[in-house]
Amino acid sequence: MSGISTSLYDSRFKSNHKLCLSILKEFGFGQRVMETRILIEVEEMINKVREMQSRPFDLKQLTTLCMANVIMSISFGHRFDHSDPAFQQVISDVHELFVSFSFAVELFPALRIFPYFKNSCAAVLRNVMSIRSFVSTNIDACLQVGNCTSRCTHNPPLPRQLEMFLTKRV
Repeated sequence: MSGISTSLYDSRFKSNHKLCLSILKEFGFGQRVMETRILIEVEEMINKVREMQSRPFDLKQLTTLCMANVIMSISFGHRFDHSDPAFQQVISDVHELFVSFSFAVELFPALRIFPYFKNSCAAVLRNVMSIRSFVSTNIDACLQVGNCTSRCTHNPPLPRQLEMFLTKRV
């Protein structure tokens, strides 16, 4: 059993910690850039709430869209319109992924032969492929336009930052 109190804070942990912080800084963590992106979404959320004019609506969906948009803005350098079908589809896919994921299959892989778990695994795979396609499409668009980060002329593009993290981590 490992937790915060029993973890080893060795050189590997320290190097991963430094790497994560440097990559997060590239994305704007700890700088006004990230605060600005969050404030833009907060303003959008306030405007959507005002548009509802005291009618009931799903606050969970609005909050999810706004939070996802902050992440997309940090990752891809631009925000998505809340009515964008591709954006709504990826939000739906992520939600479905968490709903259909089964820890039982992770613990007992032999359960995959039963229809219920087989369907669940197929749904997870479909959602993962859809999310991966969305991310790949946006990374490609980001590379073509050249705005993967807010300071793209000084920083390597998004895939390079992720590649750097993954290669250093292994």
